[in-house]
Amino acid sequence: MTVIENDLSTPDGPDRLLAELAARKLAPTVLINNAGFGYFDLFVEQPRDEIEAMIAVNLRAATILARALGEQMASRQHGYILNVASFAALAPIPRYAVYSGAKAYLVAWTQALAHELRKSGVRVSVICPGFTRTEFHDVARHTKTRLMQWIELTPEQVARAAIRGLERGQLVIVPGWWYKLNAAVLRLLPRSWVAAMSAKAVK
Repeated sequence: MTVIENDLSTPDGPDRLLAELAARKLAPTVLINNAGFGYFDLFVEQPRDEIEAMIAVNLRAATILARALGEQMASRQHGYILNVASFAALAPIPRYAVYSGAKAYLVAWTQALAHELRKSGVRVSVICPGFTRTEFHDVARHTKTRLMQWIELTPEQVARAAIRGLERGQLVIVPGWWYKLNAAVLRLLPRSWVAAMSAKAVK
């Protein structure tokens, strides 16, 4: 296993990672855009540097890495790209406005990219996990509610669903029965209701 330390929130972070891969003559056949974080705060009160960091990691880095490595995979007619979004992409969460928006981008972008690469031998999927037992909320400065803890997924559940969905060619993967059910229901509700429901769930 090769480990390369890198800060994707910096302007040249993605390019430095790609340069290091080239220097080591590594040609990945699997790209998992799993780097991401969010901050829990009112958008108009959120520090600009935190907003720019979220956009850089959640959106910009994933796009740049997929562009470079996706081209290589397509030239070899084989590869896998898995973008890790969030259930917040389907049910935007107030006080996670930038994070929700960035993850919604990943879903729409993945759907379009999968169509473009459908004949290239490269499979593209996006997973939208809900609350997961990681350090995410510690970083976000957000205390979990009882509901959040009750419907929380384990990292293992998310990983198994991601691998299974990617192998099956599933475009949008939603792990966990509670989230699958809610994803189906949310399609029938007004978008303003969805945001209001998300706001209640996290406080």
